[in-house]
Amino acid sequence: MKRSTSEYEDMARAEMEGTLDFEPLGPVEELAMGRPRDGGRGNSPTRTVRFPEPLLNRLEQLAQAQNVSTSVLIRRATIEYLERNSSGAQ
Repeated sequence: MKRSTSEYEDMARAEMEGTLDFEPLGPVEELAMGRPRDGGRGNSPTRTVRFPEPLLNRLEQLAQAQNVSTSVLIRRATIEYLERNSSGAQ
């Protein structure tokens, strides 16, 4: 049975007030806040890149079709380009 939004709100309120009247079925985990890091490792510096409007539109359409962000698509394209055009230098 799927709970409604109001039921989840009531459960969250009861948990915060310490009046929750049932025991969890399994271990309780605290979820991390915020966005996960890309790949979960190290620092991910940012770069500013300008695109002509038609190219940006195509990029956004493809990202939406693949259900990913434009950043993910740009990283994938960059990796693919570098792999195809590298001459062994890293």
